[in-house]
Amino acid sequence: MLRMGCCLVAAGATGWAQTAAIPVRAQPVTALAASPWAPLVAVAGHERIYLFNLEKRAPAGELAFPEGIPYVLRFSRNGAVLLAAGGRNAESGRAVLFDVRSGKRLMELGQESDVVLAADVSADGKLVALGGPGKVVKVLSVADGKRVYQIAKHTDWITAIEFSPDGALLATADRSGGIFLWDSAGGGSAGALAEHKDSVTALSWRGDSRLLASSSEDGQIIIWNVGDGFPVATVAKAHPSKPAPGGVLSLQFANDGRLVSVGRDSTIRVWSADGKALAASQAFDALLTKVAVSADGKLAIAGDYLGQIRIWDGRAAAAAWPER
Repeated sequence: MLRMGCCLVAAGATGWAQTAAIPVRAQPVTALAASPWAPLVAVAGHERIYLFNLEKRAPAGELAFPEGIPYVLRFSRNGAVLLAAGGRNAESGRAVLFDVRSGKRLMELGQESDVVLAADVSADGKLVALGGPGKVVKVLSVADGKRVYQIAKHTDWITAIEFSPDGALLATADRSGGIFLWDSAGGGSAGALAEHKDSVTALSWRGDSRLLASSSEDGQIIIWNVGDGFPVATVAKAHPSKPAPGGVLSLQFANDGRLVSVGRDSTIRVWSADGKALAASQAFDALLTKVAVSADGKLAIAGDYLGQIRIWDGRAAAAAWPER
């Protein structure tokens, strides 16, 4: 390994590996996002957000996040804005919007008494929804930071939030396996999706807003038809590992409709929209915590428990990130 300032760059047979933030010891990647329009990846670190250029295979800068640890990173649908949310456990939480091109802070939203665990920005960029241990979803106006509405339906920590790409719906999920759909403009109920038996770890809408994928610590990936509220497909043991059932920790729809996931088997897996297995990486040497898909759909980017990012191109063996 070669030390570069506060970061480490590692090369290995399992793929490219770039350490995110290491203040004293390696910190798990708690949030990860890929721009939908550019070869840019954002990775959470300790009071920092690290940016990487996938095309140049090089760091592209960093953003300060003195609020604490980012647990959410989301690019806006047009790729111009980066949402970061997180904070300090049992102390404070906040969401921040950054201009991607300049790195300037555009808006700070929320003054939570605990960390923000889930958040998203609406397709039109006018609303930010956030939630966490408080069990309440708060939807705030980007224009002035004021609360537009709140949702108090959840009975456990809120673990995942995502607006639909068409802007019509807001999906929210919790630690007890509950998933709810809401009218994004006013917060009116639009249905409940009840199948998961454990914490929901991620939500992802397909680009046409017709399908919503959910992952859970119960080992399942469920792909929902939001029109009727029934599953299109259920993958019961998506990431089998010992001890069973092997939780699914993160997933994302690619622009072409494929679904990419990571779980407790330390493997990146690719699925069709009807739940058929398409490809799987070799098992990596650390637990994979988050996953994102590059804008062109050619790369899966995963963050791991040791603070590294792994990039897989769909082949059995991926090239190593070049050492400097």
